[in-house]
Amino acid sequence: MNNGNESLTLQNLDITDTDRYVRDGYPWAAWDLLRNEAPVFWYQRPRHEPFWAITRHEDIRYISRHPELFSNTQILRISDVESVRIGQRGRVRNANRYGGSAEDPPDFIFMDPPEHRQHRGAVSRLFTPRAMRALETHFAEMAENYVSRFAKVVVDQMTAKGEHGVVDVVHELSAKLPVAAICEMAGIPEEDWDQIFRWTETLVGAADPEYRLPGENQEQTLRRSSGEWRRYNENLVENRLKTGLGADILSTLMQAEVDGAALTPREISNYFTLLVAAGNETTRNSITGGIKALLDHPDQLQRLIAEPDLVPSAVEEILRWTSAVIQFQRTVTEDLEIRGQRIRKGESVVMWYPSANRDEDVFTDPYKFDIARDPNDHFAFGGYGEHFCMGAHLARWEMRSIFHALLPALPKLSLASEPELVAGSLHVGGIKRMMVRASA
Repeated sequence: MNNGNESLTLQNLDITDTDRYVRDGYPWAAWDLLRNEAPVFWYQRPRHEPFWAITRHEDIRYISRHPELFSNTQILRISDVESVRIGQRGRVRNANRYGGSAEDPPDFIFMDPPEHRQHRGAVSRLFTPRAMRALETHFAEMAENYVSRFAKVVVDQMTAKGEHGVVDVVHELSAKLPVAAICEMAGIPEEDWDQIFRWTETLVGAADPEYRLPGENQEQTLRRSSGEWRRYNENLVENRLKTGLGADILSTLMQAEVDGAALTPREISNYFTLLVAAGNETTRNSITGGIKALLDHPDQLQRLIAEPDLVPSAVEEILRWTSAVIQFQRTVTEDLEIRGQRIRKGESVVMWYPSANRDEDVFTDPYKFDIARDPNDHFAFGGYGEHFCMGAHLARWEMRSIFHALLPALPKLSLASEPELVAGSLHVGGIKRMMVRASA
């Protein structure tokens, strides 16, 4: 990680260089050093505005539970300076298109209480455990179908290419159920699901040149994809108005009121975009990472096959182990102290969730993959509090369904190469492809 024989220190560690993430994976050694020597660390590196790096479980929980001290309304995720500028220009374009101000929150995640709670409540009932239990059988059926199709693709590749036949888990399996589930809930026609995935994949991964058309830069890719998605979204709204509203997510948003007022077209569009994108990006990366974890730990895979009742527990460990969401950022609303460090009003704190999920004070043997780990107080869905992921129950049900269905096939698979990570991503640890092969 440090090039050559240079030892890792607080002065030379780097947790924001996305090229290193692609090349070396998550900077676990740097996070370990920060947790042990400087868990509240003033981090200042080129290409990023300085911030306080928060790496311990206890402190992330505290920040998450005190939105009155740590605000979401300014900057939500750490990005390089140019990406921040791109986002600001996008806000101006949206204000020009829909009216309002460029300072208006892009979606409800950029709100603090009580506004955040009121907007979140517009659709939160669709994501409760009760709502997910009603879909459990349906999710299981979809998972079985997708695993069967995946198995057929694997067999076809083996037949055609023998030992050289490889299959991409991401596009042939991991993305299927998350996309189908959120699209069904959103009332999106099945024939459009593949296109929905391509849009969300591009919008989240626009910093990666692979997702750009020839001659495009990051901002042009974002503008093209977001424009195509916006027009599609507007057509969906028009169709709902013509054919009648239902019980789906979009219809619910169109009927929602906050403080007695209907959501604006801009709010509906941005809210819908957030739910659809978040509904498949993080879960499909957790599924992919979970498959890799089980293949990398055959003792745990064999135990799971022998004890399939451990699937719910295994899913929790996969969520901790993969830690798909890397970080969120907050702005401090008043002068305060954390672990003796004076943090001033207006400064930023950045919560590093993978580090919290390896915190030795919380997890026994944190670098051991243990499908029966109990307790498992991970932060895969945030540090709890106001902004705990609304789709957490949906993600868990999807993952349980997929791994139940996949168990018989997993022992026949092996990694053909290391996963290829999405370049330029510092928010979600995206895996853009992971090739596997099957034994005869």
